[in-house]
This record gives sequence, structure tokens and C-alpha cells, in this order.
Amino acid sequence: MAAWVICRNKTKWSAAIYFTFIASMIIPFQVVMLPLISTFRRAGDFIGIPMLFSVQGIVFAYLGFGGAMTVFILNGFIKGVPYDLEEAASIDGCAPEQIFFKIIFPLLTPVITTVTILNGMWIWNDYLLPSLMLGRAGDIKTLPIAVQAFVGSFVKQWDLILTAALLAILPMIILFLIAQKQIMEGMIEGAVKG
Repeated sequence: MAAWVICRNKTKWSAAIYFTFIASMIIPFQVVMLPLISTFRRAGDFIGIPMLFSVQGIVFAYLGFGGAMTVFILNGFIKGVPYDLEEAASIDGCAPEQIFFKIIFPLLTPVITTVTILNGMWIWNDYLLPSLMLGRAGDIKTLPIAVQAFVGSFVKQWDLILTAALLAILPMIILFLIAQKQIMEGMIEGAVKG
């Protein structure tokens, strides 16, 4: 819905918010690593919910970092949707929420599917953010961190490393093979239109 509001409101603020989303995609993650950890530590102390070494913290971080690509792709698709559809619905008495949920949202289904798959694959394979937020020695581990646990200081268990790596990538390969058509359709439909 943020992409729709940003795309349809032609104000300086909507342009500034859109470019903020784009900037968060352009700035490398390594630049924001340390400020992210200190911000999450302070936020956890302020609200009383631990944001580091917890599931809710990593979920919150992924929602924030995944939102930029989502808004970018959905914004590109919404630019291609004729504004006349929304005007006709408005003339017929639809509220802005009804216009979005009854007209725009059904059109976004293939693009939302693509964005969900791409974000899911990124989260599944990500190593750096979980190792910062959860720690490598913590109780909560993602698959890439668990695979890394087989690498010791003096011993590397290559048979277990390769088996775990294969089991970690197998679901993503199967998902991509099943959803390849939807991913390509969504990327083509969500491409930036001039």
C-alpha cells in the first residue's frame, strides 16, 4: 500500500520517501551494520523487548530491509496501471481504501508473489544480518549460521558441511523451479515503465 500511496501522490514528500527507499537499496549493508546494532540495543532497552539475539528483532530487521525492494518493484508496476480505473471507482463512490483493496490489489497479485519469493529466498540464504543480530553462538540460528557451525578452529568436517549446504539450498532450488514462471512474469510486470 505504501508503493501505491507514493506513486499516486505527486508531492515532494512522496518523492522524498521514495528516494529514501531507493537510497536504502543503494547503500551497502556494511555501512549500517554498527549503527543498526546500537540502534536495536537502545530500542530494546527503551521498549522492554529484546531486539538483539531474538526472533522479533531479526523479523523487524528483515521487514525494514526488505521493504525497499518491495516498494521499488510495486511502484514500477503501479505506474503502468491506468489512473482512469481509480478515477472511475472514485466517481462511483469508492473510498481510497476500497480502491486499493478491490481494484489495485488484485492487479498486484503476480508482482506480490514475485516479491514474496525474492524476499523469501534472500532471507533464507542471508548470513551477515543473522550473524550480527542473533550471534553465531546463540540458541537461535538460521541455516547458513548452522552450516557454519561445522567449521571449527582446527577441524573442518567437510562431509557435514557439504551435506548441510546441500540440504540448505535444496528447498530454494525446488521453490525456484516451481515458481520460475511467476517470478519472471512478476519481474516483467513490475519493471519500471516510463
